[in-house]
Amino acid sequence: MVIKSFFDGGNQADSTQYEVASLASISGTPDQWRRFTPDWKAVLKRHSAPWLHATDALTLNGPYTQRRGWDKTRVNEFISDCVSVINNHLTIPNIADRRKPGRVGLFPHVISIVLKDFNKARDVVPNFTQDATELLAVQSAFLIFERGKAGGAHFYYFTFDQNEPYMGHILDRKNNRKARRHLAPYLDRLQHIGQSDMRNVPALQVADLFAWSYSHKNHRPLYDWQKSLLKHRQWVDDWYDYDAMIKPIPGAGDIIKSWRLPKRKPTR
Repeated sequence: MVIKSFFDGGNQADSTQYEVASLASISGTPDQWRRFTPDWKAVLKRHSAPWLHATDALTLNGPYTQRRGWDKTRVNEFISDCVSVINNHLTIPNIADRRKPGRVGLFPHVISIVLKDFNKARDVVPNFTQDATELLAVQSAFLIFERGKAGGAHFYYFTFDQNEPYMGHILDRKNNRKARRHLAPYLDRLQHIGQSDMRNVPALQVADLFAWSYSHKNHRPLYDWQKSLLKHRQWVDDWYDYDAMIKPIPGAGDIIKSWRLPKRKPTR
C-alpha cells in the first residue's frame, strides 16, 4: 500500500505576528485521491474558482476580488461546497463504539503550536529545537508513519506547498547518515519528498483549508463550514501549548543533537 500525504502551513512561525502556527496534512491511497480529485474540480468549476486558498478567499483577495464578482456570501457558499466534498471523502473512525467499523478514506491531521509558549519551552527544555517549524514538520511526519503502519502501508510520498520551510526538515533527516540509521524504519519507506504549487494540487488546497480552520479555532465567530471541519477535532487536532512542550520524550533531544543537522534560524 502507498500513502500520499500533502502538507500546508497556516501562519508563519513568528510570535511577533501570529499567536499560533499550524501545519496540516491530508493523506490517502492513490485510489482515494483518484476518487476525490474529480469531485473537488467539479466544485471549482461550478463556482468559477481557479483554486481554493482560504486566506485570499476570506479577505476577497487574489482571484476572489469584488471586481471579479466575489463577496462574502459567494465565498462562504464556495467554501461550504468544498467542505462537503472533503467530508464525503474523509476517514470517519467509530470512536464511540470501536466494535463497529468506521469509514475508510482520506485522513487529515493538524498540529498547532502556540508560539509564545514554544519560545518559553525552548528556554527551559535541554536540547529543545530552536525552530517551531521543525517540531511541526517532524511530528506531522511521525503521525503519518504511525497511522500508515497501523493500516498496512508500505511506502510514503510527501508533497509540501512550495516556498514553505517544512520540507527542509524532512530532507535534513533523509540526507543525514546518522539520522537515517536511527529513523530507518520510516525513512527507508519514504520514496518521495517534493513540493508543488498549491494552486495546481487539490490535495494541498484541502490541507490549506484545514490549517486555516484549526489555527483559527479560538477566534469567534466561527464559520458554519469551519464548524463542520472542527467536528473532527477529536482525531485531527494536536494543540501544543507550554504544558505539552515541556514534556519531551526522554533522551530524544540528545539523539537529535548528535546528528548535527543544519542549524536553522530560531523562531522569534
